[in-house]
Amino acid sequence: MQHLYNLIVGLIVGLFSLIVAAIAVIEHGARVALMRIGIGGEAQTALLALLLLALIVVALRLFGRLFGVLIAILLVLVLLHALFAPGMSGTVSF
Repeated sequence: MQHLYNLIVGLIVGLFSLIVAAIAVIEHGARVALMRIGIGGEAQTALLALLLLALIVVALRLFGRLFGVLIAILLVLVLLHALFAPGMSGTVSF
């Protein structure tokens, strides 16, 4: 049972890390592109903030259901553990 918990949590963390890495690469490319065309300072910061918000929305739209499914599986595993292993401690450690 512990292996299943670790697998699901690992998938969630891995997917989150992949999304964050992709956002960082896109943000860096946008920063370089804005500097090349001469946009800097506060205008660059504002444009990058808007880009970051758009990327977060896109990531949630693309991966939101997958996160939901993975978290639902994790919660079902916690429920099954609570039902079928009543003699163990009440807390679940990851």
